Amino acid sequence: MDMTLQQLHDCAMGRNIPVEYANQNVDYESALRDEIKKLVGTYSLYRKNKYELFDLLQQNAEEILPRKVLDLIGSFAEVAQYGNNDRLAFKVKRGAARGKQFVTRATNSGVYETFRLDYDYMELTSHTIAGAGIIDFERYLDGLEDIAEIYDIILDGMMTAIFRDIQGCLAASWNDTGRPAKNKVSANTFDWQKMSQLVQVVSAYGTPVIYCSALFAATMLNVVATPDGYKVSDKEIDEIREYGYIGKFAGAPVVVMPNSFEDETNEKLVFDPRFAYVIPAGKEKIVKVALVGQTIIDEWKNTDRSMEIQGYKKVGVGIVSAPNYWGIYYNSGIDAWGHDEIQA
Repeated sequence: MDMTLQQLHDCAMGRNIPVEYANQNVDYESALRDEIKKLVGTYSLYRKNKYELFDLLQQNAEEILPRKVLDLIGSFAEVAQYGNNDRLAFKVKRGAARGKQFVTRATNSGVYETFRLDYDYMELTSHTIAGAGIIDFERYLDGLEDIAEIYDIILDGMMTAIFRDIQGCLAASWNDTGRPAKNKVSANTFDWQKMSQLVQVVSAYGTPVIYCSALFAATMLNVVATPDGYKVSDKEIDEIREYGYIGKFAGAPVVVMPNSFEDETNEKLVFDPRFAYVIPAGKEKIVKVALVGQTIIDEWKNTDRSMEIQGYKKVGVGIVSAPNYWGIYYNSGIDAWGHDEIQA
């Protein structure tokens, strides 16, 4: 494939694909990795081409980080890029509930009272996330380790750090003083009646969608009362057999959030599997993620001549502190997978 490294990078990002390859099933990411190996496949080539390589890896990270966040939780998270000296401010609507009340009241002349939706600004503070992978010098020369693989591990680690911050915000919102009692459920099992009520509360603000872990989704069932007792439909039994969970509950789509372990011990999941979030589609996105400045990808050479490939990024994560229009369900009967117990 006769493409430059930059062209392969663009194709791997899904843009500027040449016409002659437009209808072909090409694995551009694999082709990009192969070209990176050619670029720095020996130590001499590495010394010669490392600056070109790191520029490309930084550019790649700038695009991959926000895309991965949006792919996972873009339905309820707003992601924005800021400069190092920018104020990390997100515009947040307020006054919607007051406006809804005004619209339903008319004056004696039959003219509706007017209202204005004002805006507040939610400001975040940033902190640094970083990661590094070590390449053994001899193994690198023998072709047993490559920079592209280490780079992928670093990016995954940076994404885990961002998701850990998001999980912290979601879990902390459980005890938000502004959350109405009807907007939260605590139980030691899946209670279909309580979840149905939570879905109904949220439906007043938009079309509800249930976001949860696969472990939580596996506990969910639509139960229908019949003269002979309670029944689950054959369709849902087939869905559970096929996918491990049902596709809808009480009319609300069930979206399973991908989860991963924080390290190779497999002791702690990034997202607490005991929580489910019922969020209306099209409303204010409750999670705000600020990506600040450049993503820095650089090297550090140790005394034993091993190399560390380091990644560095500043981020800020927050959550809207007006949780009256979305709901949260906590099922303490699900294994915590390394997370602390929640005061229900």
